[in-house]
Amino acid sequence: MLGATVIVICVNVVLWVLTIMLMCQYARLGKIGCKQSADDIKHTSLPSVAVVILAQEEADKLEKHLTLFLNQHYPQDYQVIVVDIHSTDGTLKLLEKMEETYHNLSHSSVPASARDISMQRLAMTLGVKTAYTDWVVFTQADCYPESQEWLASFMNAVTPEKNAILGFTKYAACDNWLMQKRQFFRLWQQMVWIPFAENHYPYRADDTILAYRKDYFFSHNGFASDTKLMVGAATLLVNKNISCQQCGISIGRKATLLQENPLPHTWHQEEVFFMETRRHMTYKHLYRTWYALRVLVPILFTLSCIASVILLALQQQYIIISVLAILWLYPYIVRDKAYNKTARQFNIKSCHLTLPYLCTVLPLWDIMAWLKWRFTNKREFRKKFV
Repeated sequence: MLGATVIVICVNVVLWVLTIMLMCQYARLGKIGCKQSADDIKHTSLPSVAVVILAQEEADKLEKHLTLFLNQHYPQDYQVIVVDIHSTDGTLKLLEKMEETYHNLSHSSVPASARDISMQRLAMTLGVKTAYTDWVVFTQADCYPESQEWLASFMNAVTPEKNAILGFTKYAACDNWLMQKRQFFRLWQQMVWIPFAENHYPYRADDTILAYRKDYFFSHNGFASDTKLMVGAATLLVNKNISCQQCGISIGRKATLLQENPLPHTWHQEEVFFMETRRHMTYKHLYRTWYALRVLVPILFTLSCIASVILLALQQQYIIISVLAILWLYPYIVRDKAYNKTARQFNIKSCHLTLPYLCTVLPLWDIMAWLKWRFTNKREFRKKFV
């Protein structure tokens, strides 16, 4: 029994150290954002840029948010290009009317003859071809900036060696419990892949905010690969063409975007489609290992502590049990402080009592998304007549 106790304690020590290291990483995203928020905007060296907004049946969202993109404080002229994807809700009439007021607004439309192709990729390509600037920022009609300094702050990360800039988008504030879970899940995902892109390589990107150098887009023929996939354009564009040295990160507080809260069906569909997109990614094994460690090690540590308590209780080692309970609580206190420090940096509602539950069900959400993908007809993810 003594030998088993020693082994259990050693396992707990190893898992305790590993858990502390992983949970400290929750603060990494917030530290990057805090540092960038403190940097001054280099107004004199910002490149020419076009904001490309993809819209499909979203005239109401464009009416609410488009002026926020058009009235940015940028040190030179910039374009705002709305690419309409077969809308029938008056989007074109709205854009034509607004173009009379705003000289920097233009629009393009996906041809009605375009059927057997990914609409997202075609729309993004049309936006790039329409732009006469050096850089293009992709976003969506349901997103909007909080500040008139958004574009200048976001493009502040551009340097001569960068060919793409990753950004940060959060859901609009909501007291609904379901939306709080989605807000947590999105922030947690960004806590993993954005710092990973800074330290290793850009595993993925966010369709709602991505800057790309126009010349580099054409140099590798844009979306020459995986044109059959219906979604995941931004992720594959970055994953397959951008290295660590070419990737910049712009997540200062003024550089973030807000996104309207999605419908439950839309949110679940995005999860399932990402499961298909990630099958086509490159350099994915290191990231997935890192992701699995972040999810599973805290759970393994908890299970190990429970097993240790049972074993020590049988031997009536109550003093060791008390010490173990204190050690068990410490990593979760670290996680709570690190996560909520990052959440406060981006003005996201903190969660204390619900955080242990949300982190515990992370693998369950991933498994459910994988199961939905596994039993979905794979034709849903490929180009098709629309």
